[in-house]
Amino acid sequence: MERSGLLGDLAIFARVVSAGGISPAAAQLGMAKSSLSARVAALEEQVGTPLLLRSRGGVRPTQSGEQLILAGRALIAQAEAALAEVRGGANRLAGTLRITCVVGVADVILVPLLAGFLKQHEGLSVDVLATDVIVDPRREGVDVAFRFGWLRRPEQGFIARRIGTYEGALVAAPDYIALAGGPPRDAAELAQHSWIGSPAFGGMRQALRLHGPDGRAHELQMTCRIRTTAPTQQREWAIAGLGITRLPRFLVAADLAAGRLVQVLPDHRYEGPSLFAVYSREAAASARVKALLAYLRAHAPQPTG
Repeated sequence: MERSGLLGDLAIFARVVSAGGISPAAAQLGMAKSSLSARVAALEEQVGTPLLLRSRGGVRPTQSGEQLILAGRALIAQAEAALAEVRGGANRLAGTLRITCVVGVADVILVPLLAGFLKQHEGLSVDVLATDVIVDPRREGVDVAFRFGWLRRPEQGFIARRIGTYEGALVAAPDYIALAGGPPRDAAELAQHSWIGSPAFGGMRQALRLHGPDGRAHELQMTCRIRTTAPTQQREWAIAGLGITRLPRFLVAADLAAGRLVQVLPDHRYEGPSLFAVYSREAAASARVKALLAYLRAHAPQPTG
């Protein structure tokens, strides 16, 4: 629902910034472009300073615009919390929980968990920003950012809580293995193969730590032939026969069963990916966020691998 008044204008301005322009924001909000543009212009006139820097590539906020976005989102959150308390009472959660998550992979784990959570709290709504880009939760007005992979430390000023750790697998297509003259027999041979990697591990040269069947650790440097932010694309590149990659087993289980992929060095282990909840200290005080984290702790699968 479109808000009116100052809070509505602040929400519209934040959407213009996150969408990258007036036109995409208007499409997302279902508003006429002229109407949205007029409200942004009225807000700029009200504060007495430009809020947007406009270019052919889109828009970005001025320094004043950045400050207004942060202040505006805080005001909107306070207003929603007050409305929720009045509508539902102190013990009933209401309002909107804003989250972001990676496309494709975390969805398999996260969506069922969120569905169960929402069934328990009928007064809550959820607004999901699904993207492979790492977004700033404060800038995007996000309560909880879910990261999937190998998070070493959260962004400065944020808290990270591990939700679950999942088994990983090194996989490749049978055609790739055949063209390569057979599967690698040990960690040293693996390092000579084409690698499909992720920016989570660095540039085109990426570290891989394996533990052999004797428990010995092997520190490898893999050279990427392909690097992509999307784990689902890693899977597709592997199926196409372009190299070996590491992925959570649940993402490739059907492919392994069907023979589209085969496991490489199955007697070696490596640290599997984890699902993390990342949130600010301000968000940690929210009743909605507290309830969500408590639910995840109670219902997320136990770590494996």
